[in-house]
Amino acid sequence: MKIKDKVYCKDIGIYSGQLTKRKNYIVEEKNAENIRIWNDEGRLRWYSDFYFSLNNEPEITSIHIDDEIENIKSDAIEVTIEFSDKTKYWMTFTTPQYLDKILDKESYFSSKHFMIIKYLTEESIKSTVLKLDEQNELIENCKKYE
Repeated sequence: MKIKDKVYCKDIGIYSGQLTKRKNYIVEEKNAENIRIWNDEGRLRWYSDFYFSLNNEPEITSIHIDDEIENIKSDAIEVTIEFSDKTKYWMTFTTPQYLDKILDKESYFSSKHFMIIKYLTEESIKSTVLKLDEQNELIENCKKYE
């Protein structure tokens, strides 16, 4: 990265409100490990170059709830997330009450790609997906469609 380069935020880390994932910023100054940019608050601030890339990541284009939600308090449903580069991932959302039912029948529960939320609603599912994406935890919690 050089001064006047356009860089894209790839991770907001602890800077919620100051940085926006995938937004572009112009490098105003640079040192060995940091860049100085105008942040979302309109302030010229130093940030680690770790949070930025010269290339932008694909954006989420859709969050599709694949199953009908029959019980917002106790159910498990699959969700498909599609990105602007046409890649697709899926994950399962469930509730603590649903897991309790499983554990009544089995001695353990082990699964990848599960996200546990209190209530299964379209709003809570979509906001969870967006929050995971914002914190760079979405892809690691999903399974890619092959």
